[in-house]
Amino acid sequence: MKRVLLLALFIAVVASAALAQYPEVSLHELQQVPAESLTVADGIVGFAANSTQTRWTLQTSPYMGDTVRVTAQVVVPPGLVTYTAGIYTMVLYDTATNVSQWGGMLLRANLADSSQLKNDGFLNVEAGDIITFVGVVSEFPTSRGTSATQIQPIAGNAITILDAKPLPKPLVKNIGDFYTGLFSTGTVKFATGEPYEGMYVEFHNVTVNNKVSTSRGTFSFVDGAGNEMSDYDWSHYFTLGHGTSSLPLYPADTAWARIYAAMGNGTRIDTIRGYITTASGSEGPRGYRISPMYPGDIVFATAPTPPLIASHRRNPVVVTPDSSAKVSVRVLQQTNGSLPKTVQLYYSANYGAFTPLTMAYQASDTTYMATIPQQTTNTVVRYFVAVADSFGQTVRLANSSAAGGIAADTSKGFFFYTSLVRALTIQDVQYTPYVNGRTPYLGAVVSLSGIITGDTTKIGLSPVTTGSTNAWYMQSTNAPWSGIWLTTSDTTAQKAMAALRNGDSVTVIGTVQEQFDVTRLGNITSVVKATGSNPEPAAVVKTTGTFSVGNGTASAEQYEGMLVKFNNVTVTDVNPTFSDPTEFTVNDGSGAVVVQRSGKYSYSNVPADSALGKTVLKVGNTIGSLTGIVYYSFNQYKFVPRTDADFQNVVLTGVDEQVEPAIPDAYVLHQNYPNPFNPSTTIRFALPNAGQTTLRVFNLLGQELATLVNGVMPAGVHSVNFNASSMSSGVYFFRIESGSFRAVKKMMLVK
Repeated sequence: MKRVLLLALFIAVVASAALAQYPEVSLHELQQVPAESLTVADGIVGFAANSTQTRWTLQTSPYMGDTVRVTAQVVVPPGLVTYTAGIYTMVLYDTATNVSQWGGMLLRANLADSSQLKNDGFLNVEAGDIITFVGVVSEFPTSRGTSATQIQPIAGNAITILDAKPLPKPLVKNIGDFYTGLFSTGTVKFATGEPYEGMYVEFHNVTVNNKVSTSRGTFSFVDGAGNEMSDYDWSHYFTLGHGTSSLPLYPADTAWARIYAAMGNGTRIDTIRGYITTASGSEGPRGYRISPMYPGDIVFATAPTPPLIASHRRNPVVVTPDSSAKVSVRVLQQTNGSLPKTVQLYYSANYGAFTPLTMAYQASDTTYMATIPQQTTNTVVRYFVAVADSFGQTVRLANSSAAGGIAADTSKGFFFYTSLVRALTIQDVQYTPYVNGRTPYLGAVVSLSGIITGDTTKIGLSPVTTGSTNAWYMQSTNAPWSGIWLTTSDTTAQKAMAALRNGDSVTVIGTVQEQFDVTRLGNITSVVKATGSNPEPAAVVKTTGTFSVGNGTASAEQYEGMLVKFNNVTVTDVNPTFSDPTEFTVNDGSGAVVVQRSGKYSYSNVPADSALGKTVLKVGNTIGSLTGIVYYSFNQYKFVPRTDADFQNVVLTGVDEQVEPAIPDAYVLHQNYPNPFNPSTTIRFALPNAGQTTLRVFNLLGQELATLVNGVMPAGVHSVNFNASSMSSGVYFFRIESGSFRAVKKMMLVK
């Protein structure tokens, strides 16, 4: 018996000693980022975009990659969060009294550790418990301006419950603290938003303006100032189901399914409370989102839902001086069944004052209609519809944007047209002065002429991924607004278009469409080739940073569908897009742009494609000039080279052979190459200043496995080879420290 007691005492002492080797750090210390760093992030255009940010650590934890011991309060216990690791996820709060900033954090375990975590007491904790544990601090997703700080408990270390105390009350905040304007043309606010990541907040008096993901059951809402935010289905009470075969599969919550189905644009919310987090994937540019957790976290207003304006039509779509424009909309009744009080159309000629017209109810098709009078040649007409109800609520439909908030916002653009006596050109169809990026002639059946710049020998007939484009493209000149995407499902037209080749001068008849905010001519029914072998319009030389902007930005939008050339670019990331592994980024120093693999070229960013005969690009490879077509998908402008001829002077130097500046401008830790690797890989880093530098390798438990650098290093670019022949397959981390610079990256050993 004494031996058993002595053994138990020995184990306890050893465990205590093991815990003592890790520093005790508060959540506040783990989360807090210098205010000046966030101010810098706010000043970087496109910092929240869903692509690699070279300065993404401006908003990350100073303890990223560290193994620490934490004492914190459990505010969302296991079993409630649906986010990837499922029941092995919690939300924690700092234990200090009256925490107002930097106090919350996501705890997300490794599912592979679930059996051990049960033994560690992970599932024994409840909301309010004060716990202590050991974990590794990380950011997800990496290299994104909107990464979220999280901590992963180390399996095999007990999670100890020390005490319990009441849960914190939500902090009343404004949406404008996190995002100003409407998505995606607004601005993420890092300086005022990041301090509340992981914290419990609430907003009052907001209005639903869009359903973000109808498959997940998420929505966005706006405040009275026109600032937008969306919810995130972190809680099983607020999801319509998600997951994959490798992750927990969450079924729809039946109560939320009923509420979500009835919830439309204009639904008023008195209070929405939840935990602030950031978005990954295509929703990354939204920045911060709120995750309601319990059924009472969303309180709908008692006022009836305002009317909803839908089904805008203009007849004719192309208006001439001898015709008037009949505009009709459908106004859906309020929840109490009453008709709107007033429905008015406001129009302006040549940017003059708006004139109101009462829209008359048409019982035959349940629409409201008004007629804009005839206008003289070249008159620009803008208009919008406003509906008021008997409760003092007014809603607008100002433009054709698919996003409900932007569609209602006159500051983001209007419906408009020009009274013309000539046939439309590509420029007429593409041009818009508004940030919504929408064509003024949506739905018009028109005849357009130009030179083919993307045929089926240059761009695939079927998109490579859901975010891809496909043949065909046409361009009239190299002036702005003169390129357009062509598509059709008409089999006769497809045969005629399949015979087209770049340089053919053609006239096509089709319908003007918007496909995820890309203007195109679809449903093509007629294709007439005039001549062949014409020179393509000269590619417009631009900088990559021109397209590292939000949707509708005129400097980028005017080149949608056009041939553009970049000079002297470098491959900066071979995996910038969370949801599409075929994309990579290039940068000429002005900002990164995503290269989309729709063209039929032999270059690839995927190492496994070397087996298919493709040339695999690496980070640091340079391209003398890169030509392609400008495209837009998943909230980003993208670039589509067509064939190998669009890649000129490609320099395929290895990572350790790259020509770098003698003295770099900034600290950088590059991704190792190759990755995955077996058994050796190269790690590169840049130091703008000489100083004491360490480069170490760790396992998932935070245990140091190797020290690759430990000493004073001169300023410059350095390469270190790491041989892992004695290690087993798995995921490892490498971390650099030099002066105040800290960075960590993940690598994978596959044997």
